[in-house]
Amino acid sequence: MPDITGPRIIPLNMAEPILIVEGDTTANNLGFAPHGAGRNLSRTRHKYSKADKTREEWFAEETQGIDARFFFNEIDISELPSAYKNAAQVKQQITDFQLARTVDEIRPYGCIMAGDWEKNAPWRVKKRQRAAREEPGGED
Repeated sequence: MPDITGPRIIPLNMAEPILIVEGDTTANNLGFAPHGAGRNLSRTRHKYSKADKTREEWFAEETQGIDARFFFNEIDISELPSAYKNAAQVKQQITDFQLARTVDEIRPYGCIMAGDWEKNAPWRVKKRQRAAREEPGGED
């Protein structure tokens, strides 16, 4: 944990607690800078692995007990908890490898995710709007 003083946060996934950790630089944690639990699969592979149910069914199943929303109002199943590594295992590995000490946790009541950014990224929306204006009979 070089060049960092004080507590740090490690978000795991939308349904698991955010860890508040601290610790000293050791031979085990040199360069340890987690930004979350990490993914099990790529976004695309995860989406294909969830083809047996609708996005709405997966969303309802994986977000029980929390208020989860998507900014663009499009469910992005690549952001659901199953897209990430098992939070309990990540917490255990942080302890086992003495990477940091967990001093507290923040339990989420809700989460707002971006949504389907591939479809609703601002540059894509602008491009669609521009194309619609340029079509004969499109918006002026």
